[in-house]
Amino acid sequence: MKTIQKLLLVFSILHSVNVLGQSTLEVDSKTINVSLYLDAASITRKATVNLAQGQQTIVKFSNLSPYIDKKSINVKVPDGVSIEAVNHSNNFLKKTDRSEEEKSLANKIKDLEEQRNKLNAELKVVNEKISFLNENKVISGKNQALPLQTLKETFDFYGSQIKELRFKILDLNAKLAELNSVISNTQKQLSAISSSPDEPSGEIQVTLETKEPKTKVPIFISYLVKNAGWFPQYDIVAKSLNQPISLVYRASLRQETKENWNNVKLSLSNAQPNVSGVAPKLKTYWLNYGLKPPTYNRYIGMVEGTVTSSDDGGPLPGASVYLPGTTIGTVTDANGYFTINMPSDKNELTFSFVGYEAKTVKVNSNVLNVMLEPDDASIEEVVVVGYDEEPSPRYRAAEKKAVKKPTITAGAVKEKGIIEKPTNVEFELDKPFSLVSGSKSQNIKLLTYEIPATYKYFAVPKIDKRAFLSASLTNWEMYNLLDGEANIYFENTYVGTTLIDTRTALDTLEVSLGVDKAIVINREKLKDFTKKQFIGGSKEETRSWKITVKNNKNEDIDITILDQVPVSTNDEIKVEVLESSGAIINHETGEVKWLLNLAAGEHKELVLTYSVKYPKNKRLYIE
Repeated sequence: MKTIQKLLLVFSILHSVNVLGQSTLEVDSKTINVSLYLDAASITRKATVNLAQGQQTIVKFSNLSPYIDKKSINVKVPDGVSIEAVNHSNNFLKKTDRSEEEKSLANKIKDLEEQRNKLNAELKVVNEKISFLNENKVISGKNQALPLQTLKETFDFYGSQIKELRFKILDLNAKLAELNSVISNTQKQLSAISSSPDEPSGEIQVTLETKEPKTKVPIFISYLVKNAGWFPQYDIVAKSLNQPISLVYRASLRQETKENWNNVKLSLSNAQPNVSGVAPKLKTYWLNYGLKPPTYNRYIGMVEGTVTSSDDGGPLPGASVYLPGTTIGTVTDANGYFTINMPSDKNELTFSFVGYEAKTVKVNSNVLNVMLEPDDASIEEVVVVGYDEEPSPRYRAAEKKAVKKPTITAGAVKEKGIIEKPTNVEFELDKPFSLVSGSKSQNIKLLTYEIPATYKYFAVPKIDKRAFLSASLTNWEMYNLLDGEANIYFENTYVGTTLIDTRTALDTLEVSLGVDKAIVINREKLKDFTKKQFIGGSKEETRSWKITVKNNKNEDIDITILDQVPVSTNDEIKVEVLESSGAIINHETGEVKWLLNLAAGEHKELVLTYSVKYPKNKRLYIE
């Protein structure tokens, strides 16, 4: 199949040159603009050519990415020049160039392997010498006596030679072990910056015609490529409960297109061509015959694991790991290792890597190791495509609208570089940017917001006895926040990671800042108040819980405590709250809420007691 595809490629080139009788002009083009999307990149290149009057000329753009989306190719030329055809293909006879770093590492590996070959050859010679000595150590026949002096001299010679050769073997094996370690580490480094060094080079041929001679005609081509993208990341810094939040907006960039971007105008768009800090949620406690109380499995807040290749089992550094349908994602490190926070309503992760088939996997535990299969057909396609004289509607620039943002400090993006479009937001970097193709991800700081916040604590001791600190951000839409992971720094200490999840936020965005160990919470069943009794034809069971909350901080805090009572779905079952310590009770969902203000060092006790009355001949599961 691959041979047929290559023959089609050769036929396409011969047809465009020989049959049409057109001259081909290979031009040097330069990347001038890149729009980086979450999982792709739109690249614009410029070239300048001289055109003869009336003659059709094929202008060839070479050394392009092999991952071009054929449907996205767009060509723009000045008035007076017509575009007759646009052809795209992958040149299997011309491979993509390696970067200087890749070439240096490849040459180093070659030199090291030559050294290893020499050591192995030397080791083989030493082993052959030992074999020769062993085979010739018999120096007399059975019936021949050997002088003692001759025997002693022979023994001393044999012993010294064997000893010297054995030590030589030890020395050579030590050198080989050290050399193998260096080769292995160098190969890992090369793998970390280069995934597929022998891929074909992309080419675009544009057939032009003009009615009069034209010199220095600018030609712009744009196209969409795979194997590039970015993830939003954040640093949330809360110095104290009396100060605003500093939110550092970052972007983690990945670029494996096989094209280097040198001093380009770069914009980032959200368009779609170890202890988690995410607080738990209660389930409604429905009560009926045969129904059991809700169970709360250990929340899978953070997932870790490795991504490897099915070819050799080796790690895949720079592989993308993301939640489908969100902007939450990360990339694997040099050992293929990753960690990622999971929202409570998501249970799938997608894994992708250049040259491999993407895989979406269900998440059932905190550890997830994934093996990807090579995608042999990823760049074998040979295509000939049409063109549009106008930009594709999918990428036509929308009217730009600058939005004023409050309190923005230094970063790669200034206030005027944030552009809102009808369906997405773009961040334009204020300086030319360079990014070499490779598997290394690059993290850049876009900007920093100082955001007024209302701090409060939140706890569900029935599920988790820890106190979660959250910050309420109003008017959060003004900051163009995307879903993503965030590092949390509270009171000058790194406390973990959390999620910024805007999908369900309304007027206020709640950002979890993790766990504060200075707030101590306990929940215990009061046995003296928990009982079962029979009244006539009914059975009544009582349950009572005591919750204690203590504030060990040096400042006052606001904290919300949640618990629950069962909700009856049967008229025969009556639930009555006997004691709630002033809680707010939602009788439809059974949620019990206490809104507390605790002074420094203060503690409070909350009691929740409820009874359930039902026919004594029935069986009911009560917590």
